[in-house]
Amino acid sequence: MVSASSSSSVVNVYPLANYTFGTKEPKMEKDTSVADRLARMKVKLAWNVKSICVIKENRYRSFDVSSVDCNIVAFSVSCEQFGSFAKHVSQPCSVKLINFVINLANGSYMKEGMRTSVEAILLVQEHNHPHILLLQIGNTFCKLPGGRLKPGENEIEGLKRKLSSKLAVNSPTFPPNWQVGQCVAVWWRPNFETVMYPYCPPHIAKPKECKKLFIVHLTEKEYFAVPRNLKLLAVPLFELYDNVQRYGPVISTIPQQLSKFQFNMVSS
Repeated sequence: MVSASSSSSVVNVYPLANYTFGTKEPKMEKDTSVADRLARMKVKLAWNVKSICVIKENRYRSFDVSSVDCNIVAFSVSCEQFGSFAKHVSQPCSVKLINFVINLANGSYMKEGMRTSVEAILLVQEHNHPHILLLQIGNTFCKLPGGRLKPGENEIEGLKRKLSSKLAVNSPTFPPNWQVGQCVAVWWRPNFETVMYPYCPPHIAKPKECKKLFIVHLTEKEYFAVPRNLKLLAVPLFELYDNVQRYGPVISTIPQQLSKFQFNMVSS
């Protein structure tokens, strides 16, 4: 058997049947896309506001939003001061609110700096072909295990923390042994938008997010515990390849990123 430590280009891949999978308490999992973050912030903003002043036909009134559907509590007007009751021109409330939420996100960026996230590529094999472990949220959205780092947190330690939170068994009998290997890809989000690039455009001096993908070497035997509200899928590389529509650009390019590695298919 070839040891993964003997060569950085060799990855030992063990059969899926070697691993034991269980469940644990549900864990809130949020899509990390900017669009969904803005949508969540929109709802949070609506429910946190005590009251909203509505200028309409040179009059205003206030009301408690707790009894109102959060999708309809936002109104946009052209007046910038409540003391001026000039005739207003209505705009789509979603446009004004999203612009406001983007300003909030920008404020968070100014306070904490660039968002940094780390994700793990976990490999198993079925029928002598490599498979990637993905977390499925709902019925369609898939993502790699991992998440956002705390400000100043080490990338390797942060990834281990995220993996333990997502996949480790909550028992001292089965301590996790995450062996984080090479960083195989770096993706950049230049602005507050959904698109990420495998490079930082030269005109972008202050990117908003950096995402790094690491190979994580699994041992011959592992115990996983998946939150009950999530599913853990083993997806073959041929299914991921060039399948941007289903998996997005980050996951669908993993087969290319792994092409430099030699897979050592270890049989039980």
